[in-house]
Amino acid sequence: MDSTPPEKRVAQHNALINARFSFVPLQMRLFVALLSRIDFDDVDFKEHFIPLEELVFDRRGGSAYEQVDEMCKGLTSFTLYIEELEEKTRKRRRKPSYTYIPLMAEAGYRADLGGVVASFNPKIMPYLLQLRESGNFTTADIQQVLKLKSPQSLRIYWLLKEYAGFGRRTISVEDLRFILGIDEHEYPRFSNFKARVLDKAQSEIADTDIPFTYELEREGKTVARIKFLFEQLAASATKKTLPGAAEWSEALLQIGVSQRSITMIAHQLENDEYDVGYIGFVVRIVETQFRKGKIKKPAGAIYKALVEKYLLDDYHLAVKPRPRKELAAAATQPPAAAFKLSEVRAMYDNPGPFAQRQKRAATFDEHLQQVYLKDGFALEQRDGEPWLVKQG
Repeated sequence: MDSTPPEKRVAQHNALINARFSFVPLQMRLFVALLSRIDFDDVDFKEHFIPLEELVFDRRGGSAYEQVDEMCKGLTSFTLYIEELEEKTRKRRRKPSYTYIPLMAEAGYRADLGGVVASFNPKIMPYLLQLRESGNFTTADIQQVLKLKSPQSLRIYWLLKEYAGFGRRTISVEDLRFILGIDEHEYPRFSNFKARVLDKAQSEIADTDIPFTYELEREGKTVARIKFLFEQLAASATKKTLPGAAEWSEALLQIGVSQRSITMIAHQLENDEYDVGYIGFVVRIVETQFRKGKIKKPAGAIYKALVEKYLLDDYHLAVKPRPRKELAAAATQPPAAAFKLSEVRAMYDNPGPFAQRQKRAATFDEHLQQVYLKDGFALEQRDGEPWLVKQG
């Protein structure tokens, strides 16, 4: 039987978050159950068994089984109205176009097993699998998602999580109704829409990691837009959970890396995919490449190197232990981070435009003291050349 790890993170492409569809509660529970069973490295969808108790909480017996069976029948014809992606990159197109895609490949109640056997339609793989390739996705803690009971609250939660790094999101009433699949004849008065959708979502989401308030923006007497306001999560989460990462999150922001991207980087740090030193290593490498004209967008290059970890082997080589003749003396010490003093000097003398925005010491000696020596680095000779070295 499948089980969901208590700290598992789930993810969706942002195009799926903003697609038009509307669940009933049972459909929502099955969708979340399947979402929770996807691993970030999966390359295809699998068939999963979802026990009945994961879908039906408040009653048992024939009526519950019939309801679940009817729900499965309805899901087999359930479609998403969704933005098409570039075939190779899975990125959004410059000129958006939309299509209808069936959500499920199969969904059937199995009385002999006491649950549902279901799998997603392969056509929606680009929206749920291998999301690092697109770089345009949002993650959430499954335990936060499971707190939500209303399908519309779940959709609004994801819409806000997409903008978690910005602290606000403004959506027109027309667009929000469209995304949530609320037809024109439903809640014709805004007061009803406010009570049944907005206030209900605010109440449910208040118990999650992104509670919100909202403001109504009017055009004349008509409410035209809703401004959702919530705490900026990326930097605060990083500062609370990752020693030493607060400084790097601020540095990455100044370079131009978005808070949403920093959230992804923070999750990788929390999962021990690399340490904080790797961030510094990547920034220094990208600064050098940018100065030499090899790259044009340092923020994107930094994010790609961190998320895809393609410089990680180089980083491990840079922090390898000292030469063999010094190995005995260094055996009790952790690996060291090391950078050539000449490269550090070159980056100080010729900063890229993004580095120029940061506060910079008046002299190179002051720069060494503030950025390196104060942080535990020491000058050391290696093969006749000065290096800055920091023990882990």
